[in-house]
Amino acid sequence: MRDIRVKGVGPKHLKLCTKAALILVLLFVMGMLISGCGEKEETGAKQEIDFTVCAREQLPEELFNIIEEKKDKVCKFSYTNGSFMYIVVCYGEREMENLNVVVNDFFMTKSAIYIDTTLKTDQSTSQDAVATGEYSMYPYIVIKCDKYDLPVVYDID
Repeated sequence: MRDIRVKGVGPKHLKLCTKAALILVLLFVMGMLISGCGEKEETGAKQEIDFTVCAREQLPEELFNIIEEKKDKVCKFSYTNGSFMYIVVCYGEREMENLNVVVNDFFMTKSAIYIDTTLKTDQSTSQDAVATGEYSMYPYIVIKCDKYDLPVVYDID
């Protein structure tokens, strides 16, 4: 068997390459452990928010006018006034009159406010519903809460 030698590559060079490869592997493993293997960052713990479902009489006039303009289409938006935030979910024009909007969940984390609503008929809603909105051919709900400097994330069914 012939001994093949590459000029400039000796036992010292191979040991150095082995050490460098080992260091790279360790850095990669440490990086994966620190980053959690690419898992999503948690948004923080849920914090319940005190809220009120507003009737027409409780709405600021400007907000009521905005709702009147937009209620025939599905839309969602927030409106701030003084120290309060109003979160509005409109379901657009509907053929049925016995509809209401139910709030399934309403909370905040350190990064956002989350609202989950569902449009239901009277028959599918119990008297113990968490919160209900306006009964009409244009079902919508307005949630009033303290003002927070956070974006609102909507989940509407």
